[in-house]
Amino acid sequence: MSKLLEVNSLTKVFKVSRGLFGSAYHTAVKDVSFSIEQGEIFALVGESGSGKTTIGRIILRLEKPTQGSVKLRGVDIKSMGKEYTKRVGAVFQDPFSSLNPYMNVREIIEEPMIVHGLKDRDERIGKVMDMVRLSEELLQRKPNQLSGGQRQRVAIARAVSLSPDLLVADEPTASLDASVRKEILNLFAELKQMGISTLLITHDIRAVERIADRLGIIYAGTLMELGNKDEVLANPKHPYTKYLLENVPARHPRYRKIDVEENEISEGQNLTGCPFYWLCSERMEGCKENVKEVLSDGRLVKCNLY
Repeated sequence: MSKLLEVNSLTKVFKVSRGLFGSAYHTAVKDVSFSIEQGEIFALVGESGSGKTTIGRIILRLEKPTQGSVKLRGVDIKSMGKEYTKRVGAVFQDPFSSLNPYMNVREIIEEPMIVHGLKDRDERIGKVMDMVRLSEELLQRKPNQLSGGQRQRVAIARAVSLSPDLLVADEPTASLDASVRKEILNLFAELKQMGISTLLITHDIRAVERIADRLGIIYAGTLMELGNKDEVLANPKHPYTKYLLENVPARHPRYRKIDVEENEISEGQNLTGCPFYWLCSERMEGCKENVKEVLSDGRLVKCNLY
């Protein structure tokens, strides 16, 4: 495999208003690096507020990084023009809000083709509708006339209409029911077979288990563990990865151990050392101030246990 996308030492700091008390700075992403290979599904996994969506928005050029860089096939994306939007597509969590309610399906899929001056648009529309398994009878319908699963397929059809190298999919199944979620995940797996890579941004370990090749575990803006999906899920090394996997919702209520609410990462948990310090059952005093990054069995782990 060859590197398609390289994220290098990415940091994003937001200025947060404190009203009468002025402002403060919040580090949403801290020195994150990873790469995505050609023809790979790479999952970025974390809880709400972990920074994973911010990383996706930076890759889509919807946010500018405070430090670090993103390169597509070795070229810094900041230096790329409109060509970048042709090579990198986006699929968002809520297809109802991401699709123009005043356009029909044909217009939604055709719009990026018009922007990029593509010809043979009717032929392309037919191909992508077939690719996402939607009947061409739906082309004249508007988003509010479609089911949730159909809307997400339309969003994917729009994203692949320009034959991109990479899709950035931010929680693409979060608003769908279980049966439709499985169909959409299978669709991303089929796109992989066509050579389209995907950055899957999710908190859903089940989705990762189903289709990802590699994954990065992120907490409070810090990449805690990165490696092959099967190895990480079978033998997690970082205490946070273990915590995350232990609290995956059971496949059936009879298998449920305890009810654990998703932990909203708070600003007060940020430390100069490991951000998971306060919740870690294996913490050491030195973890407050410093944390080392090591390769353990070919896997990146940011933890002082190794």
